[in-house]
Amino acid sequence: MNAKTVILTAAALFAGLAARAQDPVTEQPDTLGKVEQLKEAAVIARRELVTADADKLTYNVEADPLSAGSNLIDILRNVPMLSINGDEEVLLNGSKDYKVLVNGRSTGMLARNFNQLIKTIPASSIKEIQVITNPPVKYDAEGIGGIINIVMARRLKSGYSGSLGANASTLGTVSGNGYLNAQLGKFTFSANASGTYYPSPTVHGVTDIENYTSETNHYQKLKFDSDNTYRIGAFSLEASYEPDSLNLITLSGWTNFQKILSTYDITETFWNTDHVKTVEMLEPTVRTNRYNTFSGELAYQKTFRNDGGILTFSYSIDGNPNSTDNNIIVTPVLNYPDYHRHSFNTEHTIQQIGQIDYFATLRKKHQIEAGGKYTLRSHVADSKDELWDYAKNEWYVDNSNVNDLDYKQHIFAAYASYGYKFSKLTLKAGTRLEYTLNRGLSKSASGDITFDNSNFNIVPYLNAAWQIDPKNSLALSYTRRLGRPSVSYLNPYIFEESPYSRAHGNPDLRTVVSDALTLTYRTSGDKWDLTTRTYGSLTGNKIEYLSVVGSDGVKVSTYENAVKYNHIDQMLSFNWNPSDKFSLQTSAQVGYDYYYAPTLDQKNDGINWNVSLSANVFLWKGAMAYASADAGGGEITLQRTYHGVDYEYSLGLRQGFLQNRLVLSVSAIMPFQNRYAGPVRDTYTDTYYQHNEGWYNPRQFRLGLTWRFGKTSINFKHARKTEVSDKL
Repeated sequence: MNAKTVILTAAALFAGLAARAQDPVTEQPDTLGKVEQLKEAAVIARRELVTADADKLTYNVEADPLSAGSNLIDILRNVPMLSINGDEEVLLNGSKDYKVLVNGRSTGMLARNFNQLIKTIPASSIKEIQVITNPPVKYDAEGIGGIINIVMARRLKSGYSGSLGANASTLGTVSGNGYLNAQLGKFTFSANASGTYYPSPTVHGVTDIENYTSETNHYQKLKFDSDNTYRIGAFSLEASYEPDSLNLITLSGWTNFQKILSTYDITETFWNTDHVKTVEMLEPTVRTNRYNTFSGELAYQKTFRNDGGILTFSYSIDGNPNSTDNNIIVTPVLNYPDYHRHSFNTEHTIQQIGQIDYFATLRKKHQIEAGGKYTLRSHVADSKDELWDYAKNEWYVDNSNVNDLDYKQHIFAAYASYGYKFSKLTLKAGTRLEYTLNRGLSKSASGDITFDNSNFNIVPYLNAAWQIDPKNSLALSYTRRLGRPSVSYLNPYIFEESPYSRAHGNPDLRTVVSDALTLTYRTSGDKWDLTTRTYGSLTGNKIEYLSVVGSDGVKVSTYENAVKYNHIDQMLSFNWNPSDKFSLQTSAQVGYDYYYAPTLDQKNDGINWNVSLSANVFLWKGAMAYASADAGGGEITLQRTYHGVDYEYSLGLRQGFLQNRLVLSVSAIMPFQNRYAGPVRDTYTDTYYQHNEGWYNPRQFRLGLTWRFGKTSINFKHARKTEVSDKL
């Protein structure tokens, strides 16, 4: 089904409801404040749900009626160029290799454990989501696929205002959140707190492996059931002081505590080449992960009277004390001894950033921007592995499986850009220089491993934007992106998932370099807008997660700079608002991926696609019904290919009371089925072939309640470097 068919079908289904809906509520739209101002703002917000310029695409979450009572993951499904795969991981242009920013910076709780936190963060706390595939030079060059910038809601006003919310679902999820902001003279303050208990549905799966290197353990089958329970708490605080119109001081901080309890019931069986069973065992596993984050930033902004230039100094610190506690027990059934391993690994990362930025627009035609940045990342990892001695009934330390890591990364960066605006044409060019120094020491029983390497990268940026007329624009941009391997990729610590599956990092990884080109066209009418974008990238040394299986049946996985990767895709986004009572948004994307590893003499290619659709209809006073759907397929890596369609759909209703200060929302996620089997995964290598499939019960019903209070009237200000507009 193509995008045009999807649009026309959805429009026909909702046209009847829209025609029957009563007149829209004009005395109190879904926000607080004066009636005259709010009515105009509500109409504009619906027409500008998605905007695009030369550098980025922006999804206005505050304009989305679904933001009240929804979580961030529900909104991300509707953002063009983003998709959610079967593992509930966010993909940008089909890739997991991107950088997450919060308010334009790399600190913040959402920049850590992104795929977990989006399930619990209320969408009402987000202002907009920016997808930046060709970032200007003021942004860090990290993130091959681009940048996802989460802009938090800036509802700080004079007086005070706030909200309280609670959500529950039939899965057993319970969450609560509170928001408060206030202004007193030159001081402004905001605080946000949330807590969530989230048990995910039980996932059932089967993995079949054929080991080409072994006759005894030639065939392998794993049957498993897995459960994950999340406990998450978060708190943020922001404040500013503006002594006069030319000076601004801002202070912000975040903290997040996350505990994930995972249990696995696994049955593992081996057969020889004659299909005679050789080994069978039961493997109950319990794993506890703790992901904690704290962040803070202090910034000073100075505005100059003569040219309107803005100079910003900032310092930020970001800490991540994390740990993993893993218990694996083997109950033998055939030809395997009793086995019990306990592994405990702690990781502590501290990131400190000092930055200076200057920005100015001269004579309305010239734009200059320059800055410098120093980043220090310090990482310490300690591990302990112990095995149970069944003869002595005691634990003993397994030093052969222990690695401790001390690691430091220094990043020195400087950038400058210049833009010039003709009557309808805007040109912008810039360069970012980044020098990276990596130093690490891995300590293990087999000896110490020292890695010391450096990289110098030049990151160019070119952009041309043509405003053809008030309703049509065209933009072309080029940039270079870098993929620095994370500490988890570098750490040689051996993590044992099971007696027959192990993984470790590679300290010899190098920075990945990718060049990207984007062409964007946008057109609009009085009640609709259309954005089409073509994107292509070339990567010469992409990092891939590769696995081999030995003759003993043990699979060992690690990361390597082994792949040349080419990607191209075409995206189309369409929004239609025929009246204040009905709106329709849809996007479609199709792309082509090519992977080639010369040293392995292996390649893989395929077409990936994604289609999303959402529609809203306003029924009676304060009531709105909505439906959304998302489908995609074709995800691949060098060794893996996913077959089948990954999809999700939902229906919902929200009702406002007491002049929309109290909002009740109910929704159903995939209500018409109790078994969902996502795409199957096939892995092809020289040593083995693997087939994975899984299923779970996706049906879920949610109930949310939000209460808003207080009175507000003016905006809160932030230091210039956190702003994200790149227009002249």
